Amino acid sequence: MNQSDLLGTTFDCECGRRHTVPTRHLFYSEDAFTHLVDTVRSVAGGNDCLVIADTRTWEVAGETVETTLRSGNIRVNRFIVPDVAGESPAADDKTRDLMLAEAPPADILIGVGSGVINDLVKWIAYLRKKPYLIVATAASMNGYASANVAATIDGLKVLFHAEACQAVFATPGMIVHAPYELSTSGLGDVLAKSVSSADWKLNQFLFDDYYCQFSVNLLKDLEPVYLENPTRIRERDPAAFEALFQALFYSSIAMTITGTSSPASGGEHLISHTLDMLALRDNGKHDYHGRQVGVSSILMAALYETVMALEHPVFKPFPETINKAFWGSLSPVIEPEYRKKQPKMAQATAYLSQPDNWARLKALLQPNLVAAQKLKNCLSQAGAGHRYQDIRDNRQPLERDKLLSVVRHANEMRERFTILDLAVMLGIIPGEIEALVDRWITH
Repeated sequence: MNQSDLLGTTFDCECGRRHTVPTRHLFYSEDAFTHLVDTVRSVAGGNDCLVIADTRTWEVAGETVETTLRSGNIRVNRFIVPDVAGESPAADDKTRDLMLAEAPPADILIGVGSGVINDLVKWIAYLRKKPYLIVATAASMNGYASANVAATIDGLKVLFHAEACQAVFATPGMIVHAPYELSTSGLGDVLAKSVSSADWKLNQFLFDDYYCQFSVNLLKDLEPVYLENPTRIRERDPAAFEALFQALFYSSIAMTITGTSSPASGGEHLISHTLDMLALRDNGKHDYHGRQVGVSSILMAALYETVMALEHPVFKPFPETINKAFWGSLSPVIEPEYRKKQPKMAQATAYLSQPDNWARLKALLQPNLVAAQKLKNCLSQAGAGHRYQDIRDNRQPLERDKLLSVVRHANEMRERFTILDLAVMLGIIPGEIEALVDRWITH
């Protein structure tokens, strides 16, 4: 079955679950917008449409979308999500409340943009119980067809379930010629799958959590296009960009059908989320999600290699509480998450202390791990961020000491068990983390 044949279907999976793909269409072609009017009519309960963009994405595609809809006799309102203090909008509770109060009612919403706009439109559509479509403006992240919303609520970076879009529209010209740092951010985001899927399998092994190999394999045919020849991304090769966009799209499908972000989000995402939260706490500005994730994925792959090299693991006592000096005012929202994780860490320690189980874990994970060097080569040759200094922290290169502090404490922010927790339990964090950072993401 071709991947596109999955759209809009319900099917029984080898994982034992029945999957439904709510997104009916992906239109990736130069004439993608010609399908807008018919799609709106097929999914909307009426003829009133609300187009949502920010000031930048409105100029890129919003006006074209509005004109196209009006030419098909669709009634159109627009809502431009305002910048905040001269900065791009954020997907947070303040912006949500503003949009709920001020965005006009409509039968269907159309988001024009990528990460933040995608999350906000998904959020508002869910709260208003309306269908929505997405016009993608960059291959910058893997949330287009995901039912998950990544947002900041009361200072805590959270992920919660909403509804997936009905269709995604993208024109190759727009995607290929988007700002290049957005495209390399998307590359960083999709490469996270190589370590996040290992984290997911780790949770199945340790805690008998649900796992779906089908969703992990969804990108298998697309990955070699950019992973084996990343210079094609740098050269803006249309076929490579289409593979990248399709990989991001089907990564979001994988999250939707499984009801979890685990197919595409693991320890590397916790580092990115921590950087975001610290920036918000300190009234600063964080970098692109995908750039943070890409650099962190190299380090997580290196952690896996270090852990898998151990023949006889010795487990250390893990911290009983979070580091309040590190989290500061965020401590009250972090502490409950870490308390929920502690029983898992104790259970994992007991289970993996049995020699047979350690050997079984290594045999299970090692064959599918992607080497840290391969990830680094891919990002480096594509012209993407591959060093911690490539991550911007309040518009300046991220400092080594701050990165090290984030890596030492990022596992505390969420209940999910990842390679970060395993490294803490084995003393690799903090014992070996400086050497790993210096070796893998400094040069």
